[in-house]
Amino acid sequence: MTVEKVIDLAVKGELKKLAVKDDTDSVISFINLGMIELYKRFPLDTEEVIIELGRVTDNNDSYERISDTVYKLPNDLMYISAAYEEDGTEIGINKEDDPLSIMTISWNKIQVPVATSGAFISVIYVKEPALIVNTPEALAEDIELPVQLVEALLHYIGYRGHGSIDGNIQAENNTHYQRFEASVQRAKMLGVMTADGPLSRNVQEKGWV
Repeated sequence: MTVEKVIDLAVKGELKKLAVKDDTDSVISFINLGMIELYKRFPLDTEEVIIELGRVTDNNDSYERISDTVYKLPNDLMYISAAYEEDGTEIGINKEDDPLSIMTISWNKIQVPVATSGAFISVIYVKEPALIVNTPEALAEDIELPVQLVEALLHYIGYRGHGSIDGNIQAENNTHYQRFEASVQRAKMLGVMTADGPLSRNVQEKGWV
């Protein structure tokens, strides 16, 4: 489904009675906010970073070594979903009682314990969505969202649209958010998108070592 079609559905549906429906830039901003919210709820786009422990990084690397134990991950990171040692053993994340757990010390930096065995670790993270811009080319492209979640996105657009005007329709604003939450929960119950972590990896099998 194209971005233009999503806008058309929102304008003829959730935003039909609002003047903001004629402001394409605003509608696109509502879509972008909805995409961010849905990417937070579902692992819609994941990326793997293979970190070579202790090596000094350069501009060709997707991550940056800050110190012997601290690494900065790519800026499109939303959250880390899993991490693995090079033999495929899963590494804990933010488990204070686990001496081998990696810790997120800021939104895009991790601290790897010195005790981690092996020379490489694999970090799987959920990427943020690319923001949509108001150009004919961008509007004609397919939206980076499975069609099963378009209903939830439209409810979120309705929530943002009604929330952008005065508080006299606060109840309507809340109704759209409740519909959004209900749509998300239905998608989860139906298994539209799994929130489980990715399968175990073995970086040796991937040719990194």
